Amino acid sequence: MTNSGGNGLGAAGICEIIGDLWVFLLFSYYFLHKMRKETNGIMERFEPEIEACVAEVKERFPMIFTPLYRQFRRYCEKLFEYAAREQSDYLFALAYFYMMEYYASDNDCVNAISCGHEGIKYQLATQEYELVARTYNVLGVCNFVMGNFTKAVDYYLSSIDYSKEYRFAQIHGMAASNLADLFRYNNIYERAMFYYAEAEEYIIKSGEAETKETTFNNMNCMLCNKGYCLLNIGKIDEATECGERIIDNIYKNPDIPYVQFGVHTFLATLYLARDERSKAEFHLGMAQKDFHQSDNYTDYLDDIRAYIQVYIDLEQYDEVTRILNYFIKKCEQDNASFFIYSMFMEKRIRCAAILKDQVGYLEYTKRFLESYWERGIYNLEAVVQAESAHNEHKRIMHMQKEITEQNEKLMIKSNHDALTGLPNRAYWHSYAEDALAKAIRNGTTFGVEILDIDFFKSVNDTYGHIDGDHYLVHVADALSSLVQENEDVFAARYGGDEFVLVYTGKTDEEICQMMAHLKSNMERIALPGTSPVGVDYITLSQGCCHCVPETKNRLWDYLATADKLLYQVKKDGKNNYKVGRWITE
Repeated sequence: MTNSGGNGLGAAGICEIIGDLWVFLLFSYYFLHKMRKETNGIMERFEPEIEACVAEVKERFPMIFTPLYRQFRRYCEKLFEYAAREQSDYLFALAYFYMMEYYASDNDCVNAISCGHEGIKYQLATQEYELVARTYNVLGVCNFVMGNFTKAVDYYLSSIDYSKEYRFAQIHGMAASNLADLFRYNNIYERAMFYYAEAEEYIIKSGEAETKETTFNNMNCMLCNKGYCLLNIGKIDEATECGERIIDNIYKNPDIPYVQFGVHTFLATLYLARDERSKAEFHLGMAQKDFHQSDNYTDYLDDIRAYIQVYIDLEQYDEVTRILNYFIKKCEQDNASFFIYSMFMEKRIRCAAILKDQVGYLEYTKRFLESYWERGIYNLEAVVQAESAHNEHKRIMHMQKEITEQNEKLMIKSNHDALTGLPNRAYWHSYAEDALAKAIRNGTTFGVEILDIDFFKSVNDTYGHIDGDHYLVHVADALSSLVQENEDVFAARYGGDEFVLVYTGKTDEEICQMMAHLKSNMERIALPGTSPVGVDYITLSQGCCHCVPETKNRLWDYLATADKLLYQVKKDGKNNYKVGRWITE
């Protein structure tokens, strides 16, 4: 079993057309639209019919793992229609991802790879890094079954890199397991075991965030493949432990469906290695009941090879012949890669030789040689295309990196205060509005604080504007440190000596602690003389409105109350802080 995905163009011509328009779209959208940020959870909003289409595609996605997988295509094509109509990078990012998964389930690796390459452009542009990590994993799977191992390694490692950076434990586990399978296939068992260990670590970690079913099946898949590796190196006892863990998982989770073909094929292989023939035949029969799963040989190539090998070891050559004839015919119908086709043809020719079937031997040898020239040439073209795609991918990545860097510089310059380096008033408003909307949706706390420097006009008049700017920068530095040390806190310069903060998901006590910490930090910002407060350092007055917002609440409500609380602090002698709820007077 290969881990190609979890949760989730028309024709290839659409891929080519959109590929030609990519450079234009990339430049246009970077400078005409603000990029969607995955990290703060702000989503593009669409009409209800489009939202319903996206939801339906995600809901129907498991269909690709069933015999009804071809029906999934129409949902992908509908999503492409909306993406084209809305000219939405986000919708294109989703559409290409799901169409790639569809093509992979249909054993059409060429179109799957094409969709993957196109999709990554949009996924990077919209910062959908989870889709990027998943796409690289599927690209690795497709290149593996086409025999392009070096490319597959590169894609798997790219998936792992993105998973590490953005903490996608489930995808990390899948990609590491697939990379281990590749090393095992090439008889590099030490590296295979290294990546199986890494895969297990991250599959376990993903259990906290993923559904129980996802973790259950990912773990069983990894244990099967690790078990094959252990059998390859003669460690039958350790392979048996893998089998026992799989059986225990299934026993403890009777309500969770599992991939019978893959699991029982491994158990049949294991028991045959242990000379327990009756158990091997039992599990082989169980695997046969779910044989339709093997139609997706892109994901189940290892299991199919093992399934055939069990019958060979049992010397049931008539069944071997039947299975091989089935897959050879399917490969011819699917125009499968020569790598897969030759694998089945080689076994079929050997089977004919063992059975002393001279007619079959000559027939399949002839078909193999004819296919070698036809599919061999096709494979050479695919290699050239893969090289071109790689170079194009590198060019796009380089171009995007440059554009992203330029765009970030422009965004920072336009969104930040030149003197203090803090976000400016406009940026704060944008962030605060989004954070408030999220707090209303989730029913979590939201707070707005306003603070200013006590007697700042007097400081400016006494010590000069240069020193005044110096004190503003020091206060800004203290706020920056506060933001870095605490999650879900955002600070900005509002204007003059006023600063504003946003707190999300905090308690009153946590906010009071941060305000007190900020107050004490001001003692480090020394004044040449004594201020009207009676101290020789900068002091602040702070007011914060903090509560769980209702749908009717607006940002202005929080600002107005925070300002009133600030005024109360000033009235009571300054150099203090106050947290409260609505003040309506």
